[in-house]
Amino acid sequence: MKLLKQTQRLILICLSLSLFACNNAAPPSPLLSAEPAVDASLTRAPRTLRLFYSALPDVSQSSLRLVGPNGEDFALRGLHTMAADDLMIEIMDPVLPGTYTVFWSTTVEGDPTHYEGSYQFTYSE
Repeated sequence: MKLLKQTQRLILICLSLSLFACNNAAPPSPLLSAEPAVDASLTRAPRTLRLFYSALPDVSQSSLRLVGPNGEDFALRGLHTMAADDLMIEIMDPVLPGTYTVFWSTTVEGDPTHYEGSYQFTYSE
């Protein structure tokens, strides 16, 4: 009988922890796709970054950052939307061969949550 009560307590604790973990999970990312694509291998240097979201991003609460293979920040210009549900920016510095990381942050229409993330792509001549 004592073993049964201990087992029931253990099960209750495990279920409680599982529910707590589910409630504290991060909301799903609104990022749907990107150009250059996530983990893309490019043979032509990109001139812009364009990220597509599940809803219209708020440009005033958004940012994009491009970090090169040596950890250097690339100059970017003109964050804007081109169509519904995207962010686009021009890359000002020459993109040389290597692996690049795009860092993004935004809020999207109808959702007060501030989202952020990153992805990589590789360029080789």
